[in-house]
Amino acid sequence: MHIKSVKAAESDQGKHSTAAQKVGKIMHNKLKRFLAIAAIVTVLNGISYALVPNSLLPMYGIEPSAGAVLGFRLLGAALLTFGLVLWFVRESHDWTALRGVLLGAAVGNVVGIVVSLWAIRTGIMNGTGWLFVLTYVIFLLGYVYFLWTGAQKPAVG
Repeated sequence: MHIKSVKAAESDQGKHSTAAQKVGKIMHNKLKRFLAIAAIVTVLNGISYALVPNSLLPMYGIEPSAGAVLGFRLLGAALLTFGLVLWFVRESHDWTALRGVLLGAAVGNVVGIVVSLWAIRTGIMNGTGWLFVLTYVIFLLGYVYFLWTGAQKPAVG
């Protein structure tokens, strides 16, 4: 009788382990999809800010002075860099690496929200600046969601 109960317990544990792996794989696939979307948006913004700041700055009510153009180009370079990091880390199964990227992105997006709100409030940027705020908020929610749900057990394979 004792052997049967041990085998039953092992069977239940095996079923639980399989279910946990399935959930882990689903969460990892969602995270991969989210990071791919964030990467594409970030890379496209980075390329446009780096290459055509003179066309984009006036949309935000910013005079395209030499300093503003340089700042926007540097922002574009940083976005391009971060977008590529998101793109390449999306395949990782290392929770430490994924958590680091998600935490860094969440903190950066909070700062981006604060700076954008300040720029809109002080008149440095016009109402189009709300696009920055919206983008930062949407991605912040995604980063926090994946940190909160603890996608730390992505399925291998």
